This record gives sequence, C-alpha cells and structure tokens, in this order.
Amino acid sequence: MRVLQANKFFYRRGGAETVFFQTINGLRERGHEVSEFSMLHPSNLSSDYSAYFASELPELLGKQDPATAWEIFKRLFKSKEIEQKLGALIMAAEPEVAHLHNIYHHLSASTFTKLYELKIPTVLTAHDVFPLCPNHSLLKGETLCEDCYKNKLYNCIRYRCINKKLLPSIVGTLEAYYYQFKKIWKRIDLYICPSQFMANKLVEYGFPAEKMRVVPNPFKPQTIIPPLGNKIVYLGRIHYEKGIKILMEAAKDLRDYKVLIAGNGPEDSWVQEFARKNILANVERLGWVGGDSWEKVMLDAKVIVVPSLFYENCSMAILEAFSYGRIVVAVGRGGNPELIKDGVSGFLCKPEDPADLARVIRRAMNTSDEAAAIISANAVKTLEQNHRPEDYFDRLEAIYAEVGRWVEKSKTRLFV
Repeated sequence: MRVLQANKFFYRRGGAETVFFQTINGLRERGHEVSEFSMLHPSNLSSDYSAYFASELPELLGKQDPATAWEIFKRLFKSKEIEQKLGALIMAAEPEVAHLHNIYHHLSASTFTKLYELKIPTVLTAHDVFPLCPNHSLLKGETLCEDCYKNKLYNCIRYRCINKKLLPSIVGTLEAYYYQFKKIWKRIDLYICPSQFMANKLVEYGFPAEKMRVVPNPFKPQTIIPPLGNKIVYLGRIHYEKGIKILMEAAKDLRDYKVLIAGNGPEDSWVQEFARKNILANVERLGWVGGDSWEKVMLDAKVIVVPSLFYENCSMAILEAFSYGRIVVAVGRGGNPELIKDGVSGFLCKPEDPADLARVIRRAMNTSDEAAAIISANAVKTLEQNHRPEDYFDRLEAIYAEVGRWVEKSKTRLFV
C-alpha cells in the first residue's frame, strides 16, 4: 500500500515524533511505499521527499516585523505553498491513504483541506487534545480545565491559557474556531487513539464513537533487562505542565534519596532557585542528556517519576521506562491507569498533590528487592502483551484498508 505520513517536525523532538518515525520505518519493513510530508528545519533527518516539505515556520511571537508576523499568522489557516507542495507530492507518490500525526499550526489547516479536496482517505493519530483545546493540554495555567467543553473555546482567551499570555491565546482560539468552521475534524475518516481514555474524551466532546480506533503506541523492551538502580529520576522537559514543580515540592520530603532531574526547558532557573532556597542537596540537575548519558541516567534509576499536570495519553516516557524494567510512579488519571496497575506494574499517585507523590515515591523506593523484581517484570510484560510493534502495524494496516474500502466503494467522502 502507498501511505503518506505527515508530521510538522521531522526530527526527534517528543513522543509524537518517536511514534511517527517508528510508523514510517515499520511500514517500510513490511513492504509498504511510504512518502513523507513535514516542515523544513536545520535538525531534520534525511528524507527523499524533503523537496516537498513546507518552509520553516518561525514562532509567531518572535522578533518579526509586522509584515512577517502577518504572513506567519495567515499560514496557520491557509497556505498556497503548502497546497502546492502537498499537491505535487500527492501527484508524485499517489498515496492510497494519508496518516496524519501532529500537523496543526506549522503545516496549516491547508494540509487537511488539500487532502479532502483530492479525496485522499485520511486518518489522524490523536497524540494530544488539540481537537478539544486550543492549548493542547486542557490546562488553565497550572490547573486542569475543561471550560472549553461544548464549543466554549473563547475561554482560552478569557483565561490566557496559552503561555499565560493574551495574544497567543487569541491566535490559538481563532485557529481552533477556524478548524470547526472548515469542518476539518468531521472530514477525518478515522481517529487513531493511543489510549481508550483519548477515544472516550473525544466522544465526550461530541466526536462520533464509530470513528474511534484504539491503537496503543508500540514499544519493545530491551533484549536484556538491566538491574534496578537506586535513584529517583525525572526524564523530560522542564516545564510546569510536566509537573516539575510538584516533584520539586515532593523532593523536600525525600531528602534521604538522590533525585536526578534530566532535561531542559523554561522552568530551568525556577528549579535551580527552588533547590537553592530549600537546600535540596539531594536534587541533582543534569540538564539535557542524550545517547550514552541518557542510558546511564536510566540505568541509575530505581523509580522513574511522571508527575504531569495534564492528561497523559499513552505516555512514551512510561513505555520507555517499562522497556528498561524501571518502576514508574505516575499520576493516576488520563491514560496512565491503562498502562499501570497500581502496586502491580508500577504505582499511581494523586494528581497535583506533592505530599502524596512523595508518599508513593517512598513506597516505591522502599520495595524489597524481591517485590521490585516482580513489579519490574510486570512492567516489561505490559509491553510484551499490549504494545508489540507487530500488533500496532497489524491494526494500522486494517485501518488503512478500512478507509480505503470506504472511498473505493463510494468514490466520495462518507463524512461531510
């Protein structure tokens, strides 16, 4: 089958990109012809289709003159360049189905409308809640929020949800309303949801249940599971929405354990200052780590902490930790309870509660070697049972065939 894979970033940036590249490589290994559509960027990996990639989109609120800012703003909604390049790619590659990942903003609403115009069957992996929330997170500041429910997207402006600023919130809200006006979400043939939670949330907000297909993210365990370390580890972006402030508060009650913070982000200086003021000698900031350094941090861990404020979907951080047999402590909401059976394959804590997070981390760290080995084995077993790449690609192929049959049968879109 000829499949078009599209994602706004063509370099390894986050969980969505990990799944995107795994999907491309796995489909090719199965003999499918895969074309790629993305955005140009200095960090991009090599692609035979880069000539068709859209030009790089700078941050709208960067240091641009008004004319440049206006051009960037317009691209969010309509882009002649993207229409032309995507159209040319489709003419050259002749995809039978398009599989979209995270494409909004940078690849414009024009990506959706061009695929619809050319009658390409289209599926979208819902990596996050952008179809429901202009802020992509269902967060209002540092608090979970669903005030945009039933199309009340204007609340994003009211609460300045995006970056806690007015102008980004206005832009994001206008973009969200435009997607509704153009019926973009209705024109997606099927939604691939990495968790049952995400499928349920989309349906709760009015998306058709018959369009949902639950396909957990794929992940292989390591060939040899290394022994557990003795440290508490956070691996991820240093950002309030990831729960880093909750973890730092919890660290005050965990002074007898070493806490490693690996990653970078906008809260770097806050973390450093908080550790200094509270004399947290147990907290070590590592900054960004990659390659062998990243693996060393993972091997040092007994416990990996995922304290996110937002609803995790099918957390790649958790799957990654499972692949090494680490014990995960995560917030018990969103898609996390689908991955972690509390006390069996990891531990769940109350959301936004530093005291409970500290309590659960201490419980995990105090597990005996025998009990920890059982939890570690159960974490690996979760991957082997529910996240096998073979199962992921079997389901994808069935979904592609499903939307292909619909279009072949009707020769027009079924969902308008």
